[in-house]
Amino acid sequence: MLMAAAVVASVLAVMVTCPGLAQTPFALQSISAGAKHACGITADHVAYCWGRNADGELGNPAATTPCPESNEACSQKPVRVAGNLAFASISAGHQYTCGITTSGAAYCWGSNSYGQLGIGGQSPSSRPARVGIEGVTFTSISAGFSHTCAVTTSGAAYCWGSNAGGMLGSGGPPGGGHTVPTLVAGHVVFRSVSAGYFHTCGVARDGKTYCWGRNEQGEVGTTARTPSSVPVRVAGDLASRLVQAAPEFDYSCAVDATGAVHCWGSGCYGQLGLDSIPEMCGTPAMPCSSTPAAVKTPAAIQSISASFSHSCALTATGTVLCWGDNNEGQLGNGRMGERVATPGPVAGSMTFRALSVGREFACAIATDGVAYCWGRNADGQLGNGSVAQSSAPTPVLAP
Repeated sequence: MLMAAAVVASVLAVMVTCPGLAQTPFALQSISAGAKHACGITADHVAYCWGRNADGELGNPAATTPCPESNEACSQKPVRVAGNLAFASISAGHQYTCGITTSGAAYCWGSNSYGQLGIGGQSPSSRPARVGIEGVTFTSISAGFSHTCAVTTSGAAYCWGSNAGGMLGSGGPPGGGHTVPTLVAGHVVFRSVSAGYFHTCGVARDGKTYCWGRNEQGEVGTTARTPSSVPVRVAGDLASRLVQAAPEFDYSCAVDATGAVHCWGSGCYGQLGLDSIPEMCGTPAMPCSSTPAAVKTPAAIQSISASFSHSCALTATGTVLCWGDNNEGQLGNGRMGERVATPGPVAGSMTFRALSVGREFACAIATDGVAYCWGRNADGQLGNGSVAQSSAPTPVLAP
């Protein structure tokens, strides 16, 4: 680990100080990693995105340079989202992005094959488009794989897009979907809601945690592996004291008020952090935990983020811990290809204050405001001006 840290420090010194390269790290207030792109917001509420742009997910149609490996439109460095909107928060999903402005309005852009932009119809948009609901002020938004969810100032949750498995939570039969926001059933007053691939989880203002949608691998967190089109309480004592829930492809993780982490659902890549990696994967034999199981972490956790096959958590002291698949270096530990079933720190001596995990990469913001990313980079999603993958944190470069 010391050797990896030294290598990272050496690389950063070259990138930042070499006058011929003229590379400047990018400072951000918040960051969000999606499937193959990432976005962030500066201190003056300006949104930037980088990575894949084949579906307009960067929110800037001018960013159309083909990446050499994928041959899809991308930007290897951050580009400003069009529209001159002032954003308070942003969420990068699968080939699309959504954000909340400082006035509480919701905007989405990119792919819209399932109506996930919430603008009515299924036409894509390469620029921010106002979500189709009037008289509602949002406080947060979460872009998933094919559906989006947001929470209003009153704690009401709305979802839109695909409803395969019932992940919109509207109470109707699974299937179909909605191209405009639809109220989540159950009258739960939510603090936050997070959209995964085919399920959704939310934390109520009273600390209770609910999930809904597809449940083949126990990702909803109930003992019965049946889908639910309405919010259902996650099993176990932790359900009354959760502070954040992070659903993903077929599993979920959460952190409670004591800083303890719990995960449930599929665990074939070690992404549940339960000390062991199953030898066999595949439905219906895929090993999983249908109720929350405790993850052993060396310190209290303040936030957690999950992706397709790996998870990362931010400790109260600013250390980032990752576990799960590492085929693209997405664990950030200086190594590549080795799955890890227990949480371990990313390389380097930086301390962080924000974290977001993407499909096969992750991003974080250091305490000095500089943004870093690591892992897969075929579409420029690391934002460092290249398409070379990195198994250790590398700084996002200023536009």
